Amino acid sequence: MEQTDTEYKCEPTMVVTNHARVDAIRAKRIYVYTVEITNADAPDEQLKDTATRIELFAKAVTQSSLVFDGREYAYTAHKLSNWTTASVHSTSASFAHTAFHVALHMHRTYDTKLLFKDRRQVKEAAETDERELNARGIEFALDSIIRSAGMHTETLEQHEGDKATGFSVHWEHRASVRVLRSGVYVAINARARPITNVKTVADLARAFFRTTPGPSSAWTRFDANVRGLRVCIGSEHVVLNGLTSRAHRDLKINGSTINEHYKCTSLDTDWPCAIIAHLNTPVPLELCTMEPQLLPRISGWQRMKLMAQSVLTPTQRQRMLERAVQHITRVCAEDPGISDFGIVVSPELARVQGHVLPRPCISFGSSTFAQLDPQASWTIGQNTLYKAAHISKWAIAVFCSKQQCPESQLLAFSKQLIKTAHELGLEFGESRPQIIYAQAPRVFDTLSTVRDAQIIICVVPSTSVSLYGEIKRVAYTQLGIHTQCVNVRNTKGSRSKLVEALVLKINTKLGGQSTNSFEPTEPTMYISADVCHTTEINVSVASFVWSVDSGQKFAGTVVQHPKRQEIIENMDVLTRHALRVHYKHTRVKPVQIVYLRDGVSDSQLEDVRRIELDGIIRGCKLVDPKYEPRVLLMIARKRHCTRFVQEKSNFENCVPGTVVTEMTRNGGFHLIAHHAIHGVSKPTYFLITHNTTRMSNADIHKMTYDLCFAYPIVMRAVTMPAPLYYAHRLSGKGRVQTNEPFDLLPYFNTVKKNAKAKHTDVHLVPVHQNLAHSMYFM
Repeated sequence: MEQTDTEYKCEPTMVVTNHARVDAIRAKRIYVYTVEITNADAPDEQLKDTATRIELFAKAVTQSSLVFDGREYAYTAHKLSNWTTASVHSTSASFAHTAFHVALHMHRTYDTKLLFKDRRQVKEAAETDERELNARGIEFALDSIIRSAGMHTETLEQHEGDKATGFSVHWEHRASVRVLRSGVYVAINARARPITNVKTVADLARAFFRTTPGPSSAWTRFDANVRGLRVCIGSEHVVLNGLTSRAHRDLKINGSTINEHYKCTSLDTDWPCAIIAHLNTPVPLELCTMEPQLLPRISGWQRMKLMAQSVLTPTQRQRMLERAVQHITRVCAEDPGISDFGIVVSPELARVQGHVLPRPCISFGSSTFAQLDPQASWTIGQNTLYKAAHISKWAIAVFCSKQQCPESQLLAFSKQLIKTAHELGLEFGESRPQIIYAQAPRVFDTLSTVRDAQIIICVVPSTSVSLYGEIKRVAYTQLGIHTQCVNVRNTKGSRSKLVEALVLKINTKLGGQSTNSFEPTEPTMYISADVCHTTEINVSVASFVWSVDSGQKFAGTVVQHPKRQEIIENMDVLTRHALRVHYKHTRVKPVQIVYLRDGVSDSQLEDVRRIELDGIIRGCKLVDPKYEPRVLLMIARKRHCTRFVQEKSNFENCVPGTVVTEMTRNGGFHLIAHHAIHGVSKPTYFLITHNTTRMSNADIHKMTYDLCFAYPIVMRAVTMPAPLYYAHRLSGKGRVQTNEPFDLLPYFNTVKKNAKAKHTDVHLVPVHQNLAHSMYFM
C-alpha cells in the first residue's frame, strides 16, 4: 500500500539512555553446555536448589573459563576437549551425606561475529541459511554471562531510611544484554529494595504496624511478610518459618512459661512467638535478632514510604547508572571467567538521536484554543467544555451514617459541584438534589428509589471493593443508570481540583466532550482491547472498546474468558457489532481501522496477528463481503526498563512528545507523551506489527501522540493513547457485571459466614441497554 509522508516540524534532540554499548566480543565463538547435577542414588532426579548447584559445580569443574548461570547452562569461549562426570559432596546440612554427579553435555555453538553485522543482513541470511545466528539464543547466552558476576548494589546517603519504617533503601542495578537493531547493548535497570535496619523481629513488627497490633488477623498479615527471614537465636543462624497462632502468655515449654524458660521478664506476653524449623520450642520475637537483609514483603504504608524514599531526580539516577556501567566494565575486564570472552563494554551510557513532535491544538466549546505549558498540560480557565451535557435530574445516595456525613455537608458539596459545573458549561436542572441515606446491604433498594435521574452520586465511607462493586453492578446490569462514587472525606471542605475532575467525569459519562484535540484526515475507527485477570471471580474479563465518532467518544463491551487467557478469540463478532454501532452514529463506513492492543508479550505476538487481527478482518467481511478497510495493528508496552533523559547543564527529563526509534528490537518507537510528576519519565514502547494504511511512520507517531491528549478527565497529556486507557478501565469495571451480588462473592471475608453466598456458577452478564453505547466505564 502506498504511504503518504506528511511533513511535521519536528525538533531534533539528543537523549541519553540507560544502555551501554557493547563495542566488541573478542571471542570468536561461545560454546554452551548443558549442566546435569543428579543424585548418585537417583540418577533421574535433577537437583533444583540453585545455591547448592552453584557450590557443586564449582567443586566439580576446575576450569575458571566456564561460566555457570546456576540453572541449566554453562558457557565458555574455548571448546572442552574431553570432560567426564565428577562425583562431589555438598557442605549444606540438607545434603551432608549425599553424593552428586555433575555432567556436561554440548548444547550449542554461537558465532559472535554475526552480532555486529548489519541487522538487516542478519535477518536475510537467517531466512536462507539455518546455521546463521539465532539472535535470541546468543542474547540469552550473553545475558547469562554478564549476570553471573552478580548485581552491583549501593545505598545512597539520602536514602538510608529511619528506624520507624524498619528498612533502608538499597539500590540494585541489574544488567541485561539486549540485541537491538542499532547494535548490542547492556541495559541497566535500577531497582529500589527494602533492607532491614532494625535489630530484632519485634522491632520489625513495631515498624510494620506503626502502632500496637490489633486482632489476630493483623498478626496473620505480619506472619506472611516475615516467613523466610534469616534470624539469629543466640549464636545459631536459622530461618523463621512463621508465627504461633496464640500469644506466648498461653504457651508453655516443659510446664514453664515463656518468660520463665528464657529467663526474661521484659517480654510482651500479648505477642506471638516465632516458629523455627528444627527447634521444638517457640522463640519470643524480642530474642530473634537480624542482620541486614532483603525484606521479602512489606505492608501498604511501608510500600508508600519506599516509593517516596526512592524517588530520584534525573541527574541522581544517571550518576548512579554511570557508576553501575563502570562497575560492569571492570567486571568484564577482570573477572576470571567473563574476561575470556573479551566482552568490551563502553564505560559511558549511549547517546541516541530523537525528535520532538509538535503538539496538537486543544479547542474548547467557545471556539478558543488552549495554551499548553511546557509540561503538556492546560487549564480551562474562562473557557467552557467542547460539548457539555445537560443534567435535568440527579440524586445523592449516601451509604454511611448521618454522623459521618450530615446533610448540611452534602448540600455544601452539591453547591460547589453545581458552581464548578456552571463555570465549565455543564448545567444542572436542579439546584437541590434528592438525598437518600441507606445501609450498604440495601444497594438495589436504595438506587431503585430514584426515578428518572440521569446520574446518582454515591457517597461511600471507604474504599471498600465489595461495596463499590455492588453499587456498579446494580447500576450497570439492573437499573441502567450512571453513577459516580465519592469518598465521604472528599465531600468535606473546598476541593476545587477534585470537584473539577468530578465534573469532567460526569460530563464524559453523559455523552459530553471535554476538549477536541484532533480530527483524522479520513474516516477512521479506533479499536482497543485489554484483558483483566480478576481475583474476585474465577474468569478473565476481556474488554473491547471502539470509537463512535472521529475518535473522541467511545463505546465498549466486556467478554467472559477462561481464567488467565490473554488472547481474545471472538474478534469477528465484536468487530461486526462495533462497525454497526459506528455506522449508526456517523453514517459512514471507516476507511481505515486502527487497533491498539496492550498487555501482549513477545511470545503472544503471533497469536495476536493470527487470531485477533484475522478476526477483525473477518468481522469486516461479515458486514459486507466487499468491505476491506485498511488496518493498522499497534502493540503498546509499559513493562520495560528503557529510560531516556536530556543532557543539558544537568540531566533533565525529556520534553513531552519526544520520540526515539533507534533503541528497538523489531522496529516500532518509544514515545514520551507526558510530563513526569516526579522521578524520571518512563516512555511507552509501541510496536507496529501490521500496517496496510497509507500512514507513514511519521504519521503514526503524530497520531499516537495526538491520542494521548484525548483522555477527557484530565487536562494534560497522558502516557498512552486514550483508547488504551478506556479498554483498561472497562476491563477493570467489567468484572463487577456478575449475575450474583458482588459483595456476597466467596472472595470477600464477610460472606464466608453465610452459606447461601457460596455461589459456584458466577458469570458475567451484559450491561443494561441504557448504557450500552455510552462511556459508562469512566
